[in-house]
Amino acid sequence: MNILLLLAHSIEEHDQLLLLSELGYDPFSIGGYINPGSPHDPKRPPLPQVPYHPELQAVVDGLGTPDNLRAAKEHLPDDLIDWADTIVVHHYEHTWLVPQWDRIKHKRVIWRTVGQSVEHNERMMAPLRDEGLQIVRYSPRERNLPGYAGEDALIRFWKDPAEWDGWTGHVPAVVNFTQHLFQREPYTNWGFWDQATQGLDRVAMGPGSEAIGGTGERSYEEMKQALRDYRCYLYTGTQPASYTLGLIEAMMTGIPVVSIAPQFMRIFAYGPDLFEGDVLAGYDWTLAGGAVRSDDEVIAEARTQVRYLLESHDKARTISGRMRERAIELFGKATIAAQWKAFLG
Repeated sequence: MNILLLLAHSIEEHDQLLLLSELGYDPFSIGGYINPGSPHDPKRPPLPQVPYHPELQAVVDGLGTPDNLRAAKEHLPDDLIDWADTIVVHHYEHTWLVPQWDRIKHKRVIWRTVGQSVEHNERMMAPLRDEGLQIVRYSPRERNLPGYAGEDALIRFWKDPAEWDGWTGHVPAVVNFTQHLFQREPYTNWGFWDQATQGLDRVAMGPGSEAIGGTGERSYEEMKQALRDYRCYLYTGTQPASYTLGLIEAMMTGIPVVSIAPQFMRIFAYGPDLFEGDVLAGYDWTLAGGAVRSDDEVIAEARTQVRYLLESHDKARTISGRMRERAIELFGKATIAAQWKAFLG
């Protein structure tokens, strides 16, 4: 099966290309991994084991525009459509999928949600699903979206337990990996991070974190090592996502995660109903009878949990084991690979 991929996220692109290739499919991605052995983005390593299609890249390169990758995704060249048995769109469905639906709907077309869909997206995609579009969801919480367009499968993101492991927690500080944590406020909930960790040993990592005393962008290997070394992780999420790859990577490595509460997901009225990061990390912020704690109470409790982990390596080690087990069960490579194989056929 030839699978044409349209993504705007190099980390997710890396993971999906690798998985589909290992499952025996022939994927081609119009993105940073258009030549898998020589990716454009240093955040993830090359994939020389993934089939390379220079003839398809030549079609894209031959468009002669200032941004050939973008141009190819906005108007798929006929040669790429002809080559594909299946077309999977992960991002920018309003730009890459809807406007050219009539050109591609004779193929098997899949919208793979990634945590960026809101009510407008759902209502826009519903007519396409009536005409044969398939939808693969990444979280069951997306069923709470107003105008929910349905699903053909629920398949979460994945990580390899053999790669994301080895937590020791010997550095007694709390860490967070988020691109432009401060600059993208309120979507990244930087205020929560700042208040909950004020006065504690804390390290923000990722592009733009220099603005708040962080380390800046880390290499792939440096990021993995940091997740092994630091005592705990304070997860702030990104709105409107139910969860992120960063949460999976932390949980799989085994670093104890303290999560933000759903009530902070306020950009969209239904944001709290979409978020599941706290439950995935083993937290339930709801009080008896379904009552919601005040923001100050949640921040204070999160701070208490972080401080407790910083002070007790033994407590952190116990939580680490449970965290990793849960991550492998929900997001382990073998589990997700079987689900994709069953769905794609």
